[in-house]
Amino acid sequence: MKQLHHTIASLALLVLGFSSCQKGIVIDKIDESRYDNLSTIYASVVDADTGLSNKVIEIRRDEVEEAIKVIFTRNAGKNVRVSIRYDARSADRYNEEHNTDFDLLPEESFELEDDVITLGPSETRSENLPIRFSPLLDEEEGTFILPLKLSIKEDGVKGSEQPLVYLVKNLKNQATAIRREGEKHIFCYFEVNDTNPLNVLAWEMEDGRLLIDYLVLFAFNIKYDEETGEVYCFANPNCQFILDNYDQVIKPLRDRGVKVIVGLLGASGPAGLAQLSELGAKRFAANLASICYGYGFDGLNFDDEYSGSPDLSNPLFASHSTSAGNRLIYECKQAMPDLLMTSYQYGSCLGNGAVDGHQPGEYLDITVGDYGRRGVPYSGMTNAQCSYQSSEFALGRALPTASELSNFKNSDYGYWMIFSAWCSGNQGGKTHFDRLNTMAQGIYGSSLKKPEYYWPETRSLETLPISW
Repeated sequence: MKQLHHTIASLALLVLGFSSCQKGIVIDKIDESRYDNLSTIYASVVDADTGLSNKVIEIRRDEVEEAIKVIFTRNAGKNVRVSIRYDARSADRYNEEHNTDFDLLPEESFELEDDVITLGPSETRSENLPIRFSPLLDEEEGTFILPLKLSIKEDGVKGSEQPLVYLVKNLKNQATAIRREGEKHIFCYFEVNDTNPLNVLAWEMEDGRLLIDYLVLFAFNIKYDEETGEVYCFANPNCQFILDNYDQVIKPLRDRGVKVIVGLLGASGPAGLAQLSELGAKRFAANLASICYGYGFDGLNFDDEYSGSPDLSNPLFASHSTSAGNRLIYECKQAMPDLLMTSYQYGSCLGNGAVDGHQPGEYLDITVGDYGRRGVPYSGMTNAQCSYQSSEFALGRALPTASELSNFKNSDYGYWMIFSAWCSGNQGGKTHFDRLNTMAQGIYGSSLKKPEYYWPETRSLETLPISW
């Protein structure tokens, strides 16, 4: 602003100097109304933990407490009274933007400790304001929306049009969360071509909880249909069996609190996870949303491998790049705002660039590194959203050790990734089970129960006994 006024003043002096030599020239008053917005203070309400204007909350059978805060772009030099209100109209706009149909969270289901606060003359942010969510036992399972917006009646201070949106997932049939507050997570890829996801149920700790809490079905494929001219999600026979038997394969896992995620991978064709145009990304996101919502999955995982060269004459495709990878994940989050977006740090699935002004931390929830490497946070993310280590069980790469698990437990990283446990001829095997038991002891201080049976085939619900 100082530079702006300096420039205007210099221009005025220059013109005045010229007018002293040229009679009859009139200097009109400079209109600075276009710069009025530079003096306006903008206020927004955000989630106190993430600093973002949206967050997903899971409610089971216990009260959940979160916190919000109000932020000014600069201090007002005076006391400013701010009201935080439940804004039902924002829910309609949100659903229209995202093509969703989330019902409003009942007003009696949450309590904001202070809905009217005052920021002092030198303050730019409020204290954390607790907000409590009550169990939704009388409501249907699903996602509810809570939009909170600011109301300010003070000259020079304007509330943001962007509300704080909480998407509240009612998980009343899950009596307890699979992880306690502050505990680490295990992010597991299951090669469904030779491993039945139900085997996660065999990895139960002595404290009654399952070892795995994030499960990626690896993998569905991105493909292009030349006849219809559409990019779509392809399910091979093993993936299709899982879809056809969702209630017998996936629902038992989700009922125990496991997040079941659709893994996506290239298939040697022109379509790829990092080579779709904006149009292609929007259309593929809509296709994926129909699968995730139609069946009931918890999110998506993006792994940019095994794609061919894109046909750049096709409006659905773009040059292979991280910007195209970012675009796809962003569009998927737009289409499925209450579901998880996760990525494997390989290929060009993601970079640090923004999409329509939004940093990756606004649309990516979890990212895991390649084997033997830590996950690296993208812009707007923290280590808590990344993997500390990635282990490949079948080939014995970066296997978990007691010392490394202890380091992980004391770190600020949130996840340990594992791949290929009980696959590639090791179904029901003791060696892999012992590695999993090491993880259970090192991370959670609880041994695994010795399983009595396992599921040997993906396309079967039959079990076999274990005898070691």
